[in-house]
Amino acid sequence: MRTRDINNASNIEKKLCGYLYGTACADALGRPVEHLTLEQIQKKYGEEGILELPSNSPWTDDTQLMLVLARALLRGAELELPELMDKIAEELVLWLDEPDLGAGATTRGAALNLRDGIHWSNSGLNSKTCGSLMRAGILGFIYRNDPKKLVKVALASGRITHSHPVAEAASLAGAYAVKLALDRIEPMEMFEPLLEVTQGISPEFTQALKSSYITAYSDIEDEEGLKKLGQGWYADETFALAYFCILRYPNDYKKAIKTAVNITGDSDSVASVAGGIFGARLGVDAVPISWIEALKEKEILEEMVGPLLEKYFQLSGSKLRS
Repeated sequence: MRTRDINNASNIEKKLCGYLYGTACADALGRPVEHLTLEQIQKKYGEEGILELPSNSPWTDDTQLMLVLARALLRGAELELPELMDKIAEELVLWLDEPDLGAGATTRGAALNLRDGIHWSNSGLNSKTCGSLMRAGILGFIYRNDPKKLVKVALASGRITHSHPVAEAASLAGAYAVKLALDRIEPMEMFEPLLEVTQGISPEFTQALKSSYITAYSDIEDEEGLKKLGQGWYADETFALAYFCILRYPNDYKKAIKTAVNITGDSDSVASVAGGIFGARLGVDAVPISWIEALKEKEILEEMVGPLLEKYFQLSGSKLRS
């Protein structure tokens, strides 16, 4: 392998690890406080809220379902959309036998529809919750160099569980933001491409994206800005809150994630979306090593790196060579 190819492979591996660990660590930090109000968080953890991952911290369904989608991509990312969606449907059915890490009723209901024989084109529920957004980032990695397919797969793989336009737009934004992060696009400069790629899908999402950008660059304090954007239970709010944290702290993963989890709302989902985008842009070195070491079952992420890299280079037309 030429030196340039080796350097490129090494850089992509760091970005992939950044995405995987950035997602999982942020998810795990938010897990204990997901259903607490900010006041309850501060009462339990102090005025600054939860700040560190304790040893052996588990992730939630956010990371679990991202890995479900990743396994489907390993089985068939190169396939045409109908065949790939069959693989995703199969993995969602298999997921029903995995431990329940807190998955929402929409994703579980859609997976049960698939198990009952309902075709993936009709299995999704008309819900604007964030279950499809939280798993979508891995698509931005796999299809980084094929944006047309990225858009198609992000929309279709979102609809398999969440058919509401808000969820569709958010899923696409979540995937496309990771692609932009890998392309070294600064968070501020992501706004126009995200606005363009999601245009016409959901006016609610468009408004949330604009509000996130405007609020992040206003004089409002973090706490009030986050309250203004919502609580994150719906996908447009989830992405808006995550993007706000990235815009406020574009080069500080730890500060951005601590800001994301210390909210009244869906702490783990907001943080995991932000963490994945952050990690994809800045690489694994941006994620605190103490947090990575504190992750429970981090070997599962380690085992995914090689196969996902191989799939990435296969789709990019330049396989890894030893």
